[in-house]
Amino acid sequence: MRVTRTDAIDGNRAGENTLVVVFLRGGADGLSIVPPHAMDGYHRARPTLAVAKSDVIDLDGVFGLHARMRSLMPHWERGAMRVVTGAGTTDTSHSHFEAQDFLEHGGQPGAGWLARYLRARTQAPGPLGTVAIGTTLPESLRGAPGGVVLQQVSDFDLAGDDQRVLDSLRGLYELDASALGAAGRATLEAERRLRVLRATGDEGGKVYPDTVLGRGLREVAKLIRADVGLVATTVDAVGGALGWDTHFVQSAAIGSLIEDLADSIAAFLNDLGEARARVTIIAMTEFGRRVAENTSFGTDHGAGSVAFVIGDPINGELPGGVGLHRGFTSLDADALTGPGDVPVTTDLRDVILPVLRAHAPGSDLSRVFG
Repeated sequence: MRVTRTDAIDGNRAGENTLVVVFLRGGADGLSIVPPHAMDGYHRARPTLAVAKSDVIDLDGVFGLHARMRSLMPHWERGAMRVVTGAGTTDTSHSHFEAQDFLEHGGQPGAGWLARYLRARTQAPGPLGTVAIGTTLPESLRGAPGGVVLQQVSDFDLAGDDQRVLDSLRGLYELDASALGAAGRATLEAERRLRVLRATGDEGGKVYPDTVLGRGLREVAKLIRADVGLVATTVDAVGGALGWDTHFVQSAAIGSLIEDLADSIAAFLNDLGEARARVTIIAMTEFGRRVAENTSFGTDHGAGSVAFVIGDPINGELPGGVGLHRGFTSLDADALTGPGDVPVTTDLRDVILPVLRAHAPGSDLSRVFG
């Protein structure tokens, strides 16, 4: 049975499950993040860029994590992590702009996939139910009900924190029994919680990498601990100047990018404390890199890459399962697609959907990805 809502946003709900989407913009090389260290084709194709077996934490005898992902191993060992190799989309453009647009819109025209998810939920998000960490609203949230874009919690205020104005607004909305009144009261309550958070200078006591991703996840942790009803948020992991777009001298950049990804997520999960039980992280990229290294000691745009789902069990299990999903068994030339790409054997939408179902049971999610 379909539930119809008349309001766009709802009141704050304590204890909401929160989806955190970490976007590795630039086309992250899944073969470096999760090296297939036992495949001969991998080492033949990358005589200088293949991750040495001594720098791999073995997972199943064939695949392993790059050693600079070590900070995530406690979550792997406690069964709170899923690794999907050969993950990607059906877009074959090899263009950052087209591939990112395809992924963020879920392969559908119009609104972003996160926006459609938020509108499909049987319970509408509160005024701070949707937050993008950054300077612009990402396409995945285009069309979302409400939605706030901020770089840090201290950026958020209402009426310049003028108490007289806030008191006047509160008095008006308390007399309004409509959905507008409820939304207004919820917004004022969210503002009050964040004002308390800013006043106490809550940093959570955890040290994050001083990077775009580290700083962004630190702010997300503040919102979750403040229990403002955060349902979904996105943070970009862009690294340095070119980020994950490692066409040139990949070995000089990829290690620090991988370490930032792992250490930022590990600090975030440790920072959450008990609230970690209601948070799921999905980390993904628009496409992977070509299997063979190029003449500039880098890798060109490819297809399949890797995706991660990290979090505590929801309703008894991590959405989609745990452990390693082998998306391919060979990197020999006859096993590749296109101009020498890792094949896409798992659509990223199939990685995302189990998480959405676990976070919004009973909601009709058929329109999220079509």
